[in-house]
Amino acid sequence: MSETGRHWLKRVLRSAVPSLVALGLGLLVASVVMVVFGEDPVAIFSALFEGALTTQFGQSSVLNYMYAYILLSLAFLLPGKAGIWNIGGQGQAILGGVTAALLVEFVPLPMVLWPVAAMVLATLAGAAWSAISGLLEAYRNASAIVTTIMMNFIAANLATFLLYYVLIPRAHVPGYYNEVDFPAAATLPTLPYFTTSVMIFIAIAVALGTAFFLNRTTLGYKIRATGLGSRPAESKGINPRTTKVIAMLIGGGIAGLAGAGAVMSVGHGCGTVACYQDGFASGWFGGFGFAGIAVALVAVNDPIASIFSAVFFSILAAGMPFAYQSIYVVWAMQGIIILFMAAPQLSRMILSFRRKKKWT
Repeated sequence: MSETGRHWLKRVLRSAVPSLVALGLGLLVASVVMVVFGEDPVAIFSALFEGALTTQFGQSSVLNYMYAYILLSLAFLLPGKAGIWNIGGQGQAILGGVTAALLVEFVPLPMVLWPVAAMVLATLAGAAWSAISGLLEAYRNASAIVTTIMMNFIAANLATFLLYYVLIPRAHVPGYYNEVDFPAAATLPTLPYFTTSVMIFIAIAVALGTAFFLNRTTLGYKIRATGLGSRPAESKGINPRTTKVIAMLIGGGIAGLAGAGAVMSVGHGCGTVACYQDGFASGWFGGFGFAGIAVALVAVNDPIASIFSAVFFSILAAGMPFAYQSIYVVWAMQGIIILFMAAPQLSRMILSFRRKKKWT
């Protein structure tokens, strides 16, 4: 391994220590809460982790959650590098999904080209949707936090309207149905054994590409420089307004890709058939956008670390059905763990105190 590689690995391992300490603290406090409420933490953790990791359904669910969490964490962290908060990954993913569904229903294409074209168009739709908030913050000083949240609600209702008044009539599905199934030619390839698609590999590739883009390209440098402040960026000849809009475009495009992947993959609400359903707007996909933010924060806004953060969050989510008898306690436990993992500074304080005590 080269000197650069060893330095990078050392930096990654060092940055992972606070998150591991936070995870341990979260599990400890969550266990105490379970005991207080008369639950057996060993039994709950065993059911959760064994169900997620040792069953075919659980393993497939982990992969299905994982690619969505990775992509939506990237949709948040990349604009964040430019100093703009993209809370709208939810809405951008929804618009990407419904755009992919519209193309599948209205534009028949050859087998290989069909899913590729749908994903490209969904990416463009997510980028266009995010550009609205990016332009408003960059040129009208409107907080992207507020505008992206509002755009989430608009996207959800727009998607529901398109489903019931455009997609279902086109597919000739009776009105009481809330989904439109996709033909096999428009479905992403399914992995052997698992009920999931190749989206997991696409998500990991996008995460690796994002890391390279931010650290090894001129535009990536401009995005990181803009995140340090408008004046420092301008002193280096960078237009912070344009850079923020571009960062939002890329983040929204990644979220749109997540939405397309979700509706064109098996393993979600329609089981072994890819489909678009109303639950995408308000149900089973309802928390993915916000979970992606938590994944990014726990990963300290590092694209590579977001992969490992997404693994942990995916296991918690996939293991939920196996701990159904204590589901509310499990939800509380997840919140406690996320709270500790999203506050790595606490872990650093504990580690710093331990080092000081060691040398006194």
